[in-house]
Amino acid sequence: MIPNEQQEATAKPSQVAFNLYQTLWYSIANFGYGMFYGLNNGILNLYMQRFTGNAVIIGLLSSSHSVEGVVVQPIVGAMSDRCRSRLGRRRPFLLLFIPLSALFILLTPVAAQLPEGVRLTAVVSTVFLFTVTFNIANDPYQALMPDITPPDHRGRVTGLWTLIGVLGQVAILSVNVRTVFKIEITAVVMLVATLVTCWKVHETPLEQEVQYARRSTQQVKVALRGLTKLKQARLALIIYFFYGLGVGAVLPFLTLYVKTVAHVPKQPAEDMLLVLMVSTAIAILPCGRYTDKVGARCMLQAGLALVLMVSVAGLFVTTIPQIAGAMVFAGFGNAALSASAYPLLTMLVPAEEMGIYTGFQTAAASITQPLTVTVTGFLINHGGYRYIFVVCCVGVLAALLLLNRLRPENAGSEIAARELELTA
Repeated sequence: MIPNEQQEATAKPSQVAFNLYQTLWYSIANFGYGMFYGLNNGILNLYMQRFTGNAVIIGLLSSSHSVEGVVVQPIVGAMSDRCRSRLGRRRPFLLLFIPLSALFILLTPVAAQLPEGVRLTAVVSTVFLFTVTFNIANDPYQALMPDITPPDHRGRVTGLWTLIGVLGQVAILSVNVRTVFKIEITAVVMLVATLVTCWKVHETPLEQEVQYARRSTQQVKVALRGLTKLKQARLALIIYFFYGLGVGAVLPFLTLYVKTVAHVPKQPAEDMLLVLMVSTAIAILPCGRYTDKVGARCMLQAGLALVLMVSVAGLFVTTIPQIAGAMVFAGFGNAALSASAYPLLTMLVPAEEMGIYTGFQTAAASITQPLTVTVTGFLINHGGYRYIFVVCCVGVLAALLLLNRLRPENAGSEIAARELELTA
């Protein structure tokens, strides 16, 4: 648990009390976003094999982040922090960009019907656009959670939010329809779920106005300079970088790995991702509760250790039962990571700048995913799919070693110094 003075420092946008109904309504949108991630990580890579056999291209298109997010996401975060519309700071981004993302998802099967000479380019374009627009909406959506949730409940709220997202992934992976229908279902459900969340969740206004830089780009520079004082937040972002480097090497290629290593058709390969999601769903609520009890850092350590163990196993498994067993433990590790990673970041930065530092976290993923997918795809093209777990081992081990140096108890004084800088 973090000290009381740190809790007070991070709760400034609202003297919020825990509200279960608000948490449920907030989490509804994540059902649709879970479908989006299930589509990206478990279905799109197999779908893309119709157009190309290049593992680098398939991996890049099956990633949930792309390189432009390095610039775009911090600016989006700064804009959401500064936004003062009647709908609040975060909801306008959901209402604008999720419909655009849904539109581009629906256009992907249309692009796949174009003449062969332009087909791949058209599909790449729609996938790129629905990924970009989704991420522009998703960061403000994530930043809404600490706005409406007290610090000592964020692990449990993140656990429930993740569970509903996992159920969305399970739903889209398990529905027995053609891939084109899965794409259309994802777009429609994502849009409807977002509208329900925006209708039912009421944002809490800031307790006091914060003096921001004149432009969002200037605010990004101010926040970057703030990392000189927020040493724990800076270290956490580096940890997320290496953690993303490892996990990002696996998810875009997981179903292809299963299909190749176990010599099975498409459906059993998708079923292994389903095993991962179901085991995550089973473990996520206990992990969220223990995150609030033992601390986000401890839970993150446990999750990274489990993922590292599974990565080593991934180098040797050969049969579907063996892979299924590894996926169960991977799901437990994924649950621990999902329940603790973002709550940890909310402890380490000023609450009034939550959007922009969420953008920095996504920017780290926007660097790591294209980087790790490119490197991993090159290794796959020359040596096979087991290389995804070699890269995962390296990234997760680096994150685990750096996490041992993180000291969340020091964040309170760093946040206080940062707030003095903001109000000066």
